[in-house]
Amino acid sequence: MKISKEARIGLIVTVGIAALFWGINYLKGKDFFTSQKLVYAVYDHVDGLAPSNTVQVNGMKVGMVKSLSLFPDRSGRILVSMHLKNEVVVPRNSTAEIFGTDLLGTKGIRLVLGDATEELQDGDTLVSAIQQSLSESVSAQVAPIKQKAENLLSSMDSVLIIVRTVFNEKTKDNLKRSFESISNSLLSIEHVTGSLDTGLTANGKLASMLASLESILANFRKNNDAITNAINNFSSISDTLARANLAMTIENTRKTLEETSSLLRKVNTGEGSLGQLATNDSLYHNLNSTSRSLDMLLTDFRENPKRYFNVSLISFGKK
Repeated sequence: MKISKEARIGLIVTVGIAALFWGINYLKGKDFFTSQKLVYAVYDHVDGLAPSNTVQVNGMKVGMVKSLSLFPDRSGRILVSMHLKNEVVVPRNSTAEIFGTDLLGTKGIRLVLGDATEELQDGDTLVSAIQQSLSESVSAQVAPIKQKAENLLSSMDSVLIIVRTVFNEKTKDNLKRSFESISNSLLSIEHVTGSLDTGLTANGKLASMLASLESILANFRKNNDAITNAINNFSSISDTLARANLAMTIENTRKTLEETSSLLRKVNTGEGSLGQLATNDSLYHNLNSTSRSLDMLLTDFRENPKRYFNVSLISFGKK
């Protein structure tokens, strides 16, 4: 049977169209010669996931993303459809995690296999998860460093303010005086230390003082009984004083002081003979003059007694 030229051309065109259709779908992940199952996952956002992105298990391609669509409940969630090869056994509690396949930001889905014994079936929905993107990971790691850098800059700013404050003329003069004072203090400490070193030697004063103190303590130890008796005696005296009628004694003393004060006040005001004597100058001068006259009389009486007595103890017959 002879095939016409037009029939051959039509057959070639049909085969070419079929091959082109199959090739396009193959590139999209659709393989008409391999049985596949359709599974789903629901995400709040897909971070750039697109149809024909790969689905992997431990880095091996096991399927492709078929389509993405908004979830019918108008919640804004996204329904992702995936084709998986039938020969791939996936536990039903596995997780479909969106991850970055390269540094250019291409996304894919990684199946994190669960431990369920029941196998994932056509039409099932997987648990969804989203891996932190590289930029988010870098941002999360850089955020603490950024905070530390900001704190460091703030500290450096404070340090610069302090440096500017320290290195003005007034502060430099104060620092200079402070260092001079510190130097003088160190010299004084060195002098005191030298004195202590000298005192701690065998011939030093401190050694002698310590020896004297040790001798005093030894005497205390030797006379411990006598000291104890003295303390007991003092305690006995204190008890006796406590039992004495101190209130009456203090009252008598107070009255005596009041009477003495009254007597002195009368003397000062010229009351009585003693007061007149203390305050009246004429009486004092008269008494003084009388005393001198009496003294002169007694002196003359002692020197010339005949002036006052004319007595003859022996009579010679004269009349």
